[in-house]
Amino acid sequence: MGTKNDTPDRGVKTRGNGEGSVYFDTNKQCWFAKVTVDGKRRKKSATSEAAAKRLLRDLLRDTDEGTTPAHGNVTVASLLTEWSTNALPARNLRPRTIELNMWAVNTLTDLLGSKRLRSLEASDVEKAFKATDYSRESLIKLRSVLGKALDYALRRKLVTTNIARHVELPADARRTEPGRALTVEQAKVLLEHARTRRLYPLWLTMVTLGLRPGEATGLLWGDIDLDHGVIHVRRSLKLENKQLNIDEQLKTRRARRSLSAPSIVVDALRAHRHDQETARATDGLPLIGPEELVFSTSEYTPINPSNLRRSFSTLTTDIGLGHWHPHELRHSAASIMSAAGVPLEQIADTLGHDGTRMTALVYRHAITPTITAPQIMDSILGTNADPAAARPHTRRS
Repeated sequence: MGTKNDTPDRGVKTRGNGEGSVYFDTNKQCWFAKVTVDGKRRKKSATSEAAAKRLLRDLLRDTDEGTTPAHGNVTVASLLTEWSTNALPARNLRPRTIELNMWAVNTLTDLLGSKRLRSLEASDVEKAFKATDYSRESLIKLRSVLGKALDYALRRKLVTTNIARHVELPADARRTEPGRALTVEQAKVLLEHARTRRLYPLWLTMVTLGLRPGEATGLLWGDIDLDHGVIHVRRSLKLENKQLNIDEQLKTRRARRSLSAPSIVVDALRAHRHDQETARATDGLPLIGPEELVFSTSEYTPINPSNLRRSFSTLTTDIGLGHWHPHELRHSAASIMSAAGVPLEQIADTLGHDGTRMTALVYRHAITPTITAPQIMDSILGTNADPAAARPHTRRS
């Protein structure tokens, strides 16, 4: 194996079919591994000769195992179109999730669509990502969708490896604003001032149980067991195509859950039900049935998410807390429970998360002075420790 330009040096023995070669391209200033099988050339770039040799071994192994792609001219755009047409609809995803996936498909097509699968490298993706102004979170989504499409291609032997697994995100990619949560004191101020508002039971339920806004506004009275103090999360209110719908397909596998409600929530819901029944009787409506919404507008219709956001922001601004979003009550519930010492696994179960990773990284925020180690070390090693216990032991002979 010798050092060459992008065309073999004269005097270098031409390798036979399937043997392959490693060479250095002086124009591109990088190493290449190349193998030709039945007149079809495959080539991969590397930053060092050793890396190129490893790539060559992979190429030769793929050739020996018969896994060399049969359709090397397929473009990234063609793959994304096929994946989004055949594989994506079969995954039974929520409309919003499909929408996000299609955004990623269209964006990747713009960035990498003309690239051929046989020559697509992790460095190509990294270069394309670096040229954008997308946030780190958006780039993570793009990389994830590309990886799913390439897994689809792997199963159909269009590629021999999923290069998305090796893509590094730009170190300087901007990050979205970190989440935040109400402190215990702020939560108390909020609930105290909200007590006279019509939606007080809603805000109380959300901040104590960490329900998503759609889960809270989608609750039916048939989901509430006031006698046993249990709230069953079974559905969610969603705005889709400008229509409000109660959907039983929740966001995650663990989102369908039954929660023991604090007594303050049970008491508030009892009073709320009484007020609702009184209002319905005044309006000449029948008694509350199990299919009636727990939280609704004054006209007994579903609460539009934008109106919910506006109402909550008005409340928090009026009482001096500034602008807050209803979803931040979910963050607040997780953070208040964590500050009180509730185990992370239990918090994740309450929020309906699949595992604790999302709970720890996204929803749990420091709302009290953290790290108790100094106090612990003071109590163990400080001046208040027993002096006698600190004396060295003398070994007797």
